[in-house]
Amino acid sequence: MFKPSVVALCLPLLLAACGGGGGGGGDDGAAPPPPQTSVPVEPCPVGDLATTAAPAINALRSVAQVCGAANFSAVGAVTWDARLAEAARAHSTDMAVNNFFSHTGSQGATLGGRVTAAGYAWTVVAENLAAGPGDLSAALNGWMNSPGHCQNLMLATVTQVGLACVRRQGGGQTPYWTMVLARP
Repeated sequence: MFKPSVVALCLPLLLAACGGGGGGGGDDGAAPPPPQTSVPVEPCPVGDLATTAAPAINALRSVAQVCGAANFSAVGAVTWDARLAEAARAHSTDMAVNNFFSHTGSQGATLGGRVTAAGYAWTVVAENLAAGPGDLSAALNGWMNSPGHCQNLMLATVTQVGLACVRRQGGGQTPYWTMVLARP
């Protein structure tokens, strides 16, 4: 039996601007602004992820991979799960609407909480995020070139996947990708 675990690593892609800034780190007592809800968003124009994502992911999982200093043997295939895709869509939407990039939602939601809220009873869950890649291949390549994200993709303990890409409406907007890998 697996103990619930959360494996969540941020993709360094487009994070150069997220380096620490000055400031004393003290709490000024101001509450964070409420999340926006009226910003129009749309799915990225990347085709039907429900039919394309799992085969592309399984092609990577079907061969041995080197993820940084870790070597991974080929692992079993994952299947698409609509609940995981919904959790991914909700988080990508939150990031696009509220213009942030984090594994923690604008209202403090965690990966495990989002997946549970989508109706998925998980024992293992992992998440990869990306901001910027214009298509599935570019997102997967970015994750495979990041040791932690590559390791998530190669987890032998996950059996299902959901993936989403959302951006603000209007061309040229940043695509926000969320991949959720899990095992019930």
